[in-house]
Amino acid sequence: MERLSEIRWKTVATGIVSPEGPAVDRVGDVFLVSRWTGRVVRVDASGQVLEVVQTGGKPQSVALLESGELLLADAKNHALQRISQTGSLSTVAGSVDGDQFRGPHDLVVAENGVVYMTDPGLEMDAPGRILRIEISTGRTTALADGYRFPNGITISVDGRYLMVAESVTHRVLRFELLEGGTRLGSPETFCQFADHHPDGIAFDAEGNLLVTICGGGTLEVVAPEGKVIASIATGGKSCTNCVFGGDDFQTLYLTEDDQQALLSTRWPVPGQRRYSRSLNGRSRS
Repeated sequence: MERLSEIRWKTVATGIVSPEGPAVDRVGDVFLVSRWTGRVVRVDASGQVLEVVQTGGKPQSVALLESGELLLADAKNHALQRISQTGSLSTVAGSVDGDQFRGPHDLVVAENGVVYMTDPGLEMDAPGRILRIEISTGRTTALADGYRFPNGITISVDGRYLMVAESVTHRVLRFELLEGGTRLGSPETFCQFADHHPDGIAFDAEGNLLVTICGGGTLEVVAPEGKVIASIATGGKSCTNCVFGGDDFQTLYLTEDDQQALLSTRWPVPGQRRYSRSLNGRSRS
């Protein structure tokens, strides 16, 4: 992709301890978590950081619903939670087959009110799983188990594949969504990194997968065939997640631990609107 060498980061807001899991609403406000302070915050157009809710847990990532409510993966609360527009917190689901969630980390909202969520737990070396949750009922199915810290998650634009960053093995896995998304095919290694932890992931409109490399301090750009075509420094070693937003969906936001910052840049092409955590005109409930 042209012009990636020209990428420069702008600091949108600072002073956010352990920022992660952002999502952007239609007016340009960015919602994200401050993991180790237990807060979900909102960054407005002026860069002011405002508290949305104190979860009492370890929030990891948010996604916006069409209603303006937020879905929240909270590791320490062991739950998928819902945050109303007034900031009240409720639990959508917290167990599967009688087993408490181990520690939810990231999520993607699909059609028909379904969420796919990674559930790695609180320890890097513990076995983690991938869950499917119906928002309206909380009904949860474990689709896969035994993975080594399944982390960032998204879906390909055609709805065919679930993409999951497996941090400990330094790779991104691709699973075919079968039987209406109720079952996963066998995993394929979509891309493999030499070291450090792939964390949050997002597609752009050309099918490139953007992968934040926590510990390596880069945003890796992976072409549709799985080849890394660019490695972009992020100004610190601990970038954690990324998401697109803005009127034309061409603003890329990135969370970075070392700088305690929310960063942004103008991406050469728009982000993939379908399956984004941001609001983008596609009806989701």
